[in-house]
Amino acid sequence: MAKNKTKTGILCALFANVIFGFSFLFSKTALSVSEPLVILAARFTLAFLFLNILWALGVFKINFKSLFKSPTLWLMGLAQPFLYFVFELYGLSLVSSAVSGVIIALVPVAVMLYSILGLKEKATPLQWVFTLISIIGVSAISISSNNGEKTYTLGILLLLGAVICAAAFNLLSRKQSSSYSPFERTYVMFFIGFVGFNATAIISLKQDYFTVLKHSFCQSAFIVSIVYLAIISSVLAFLLYNFATSNISAVMASSFSNIIPIVTVLAGIFILKENLKALDLCFCTLIILGVWGVNKFATKKKIENF
Repeated sequence: MAKNKTKTGILCALFANVIFGFSFLFSKTALSVSEPLVILAARFTLAFLFLNILWALGVFKINFKSLFKSPTLWLMGLAQPFLYFVFELYGLSLVSSAVSGVIIALVPVAVMLYSILGLKEKATPLQWVFTLISIIGVSAISISSNNGEKTYTLGILLLLGAVICAAAFNLLSRKQSSSYSPFERTYVMFFIGFVGFNATAIISLKQDYFTVLKHSFCQSAFIVSIVYLAIISSVLAFLLYNFATSNISAVMASSFSNIIPIVTVLAGIFILKENLKALDLCFCTLIILGVWGVNKFATKKKIENF
């Protein structure tokens, strides 16, 4: 019985991260026909609506009174999705989905560094080595692909901002896991995304917001992308991932995040027909190697705490 639960947990973690990997492709497709803020507003409006439908049907329960007792819970939602997706989507608009996916894979490295600096946890010597490998890979791919243009470097910096936000989210979410259910945490996240992105889009685009929104929903590519990003990549993938952590350890579940850059790179090359230079591919490999090493050579104590 326990063996079957472990197998089910592994499959859920695998499918969740494959879904996350393809999200870069759909974000890139949506960006070809719409504005980043409109995409985010539409995505989290649909996702929040879907969550409310699940709650209304009694699939999940929410203690609304308790949601307002913890400022940390709302800070978590501010870090992700609001700040994270602003950085990610604008960064994705400046660089290829292949490179974007690899840089986002630095999240485990950022979490480790934050733990060392903020929580005074120790890292193994090999973790430091692989962290350095990842940093070298990111720096090298930025310099190699810049070609004298500022936009590519800006895209790299924006994506690194997304990495920092994702790391903060992981740590804040862990602190709230004993007080709030996965669905309650997701509900707060998507509520902040729904309000924040719609308000930001309206303030930024003003009267053009509804014009752009109407034009975007006239494009089939946009509709397909938003449905994927909202229902599949946001709600379904999250539920799969949290079901996985109910059957296998969080460390084992998070280790599957290493397949995200691989899925993203392959999707960018074979589906979007993006060109990735051989040198850039080598640098991407360095980053993936670094991320793998940081997870692989963690101490037992760190694994238990994480």
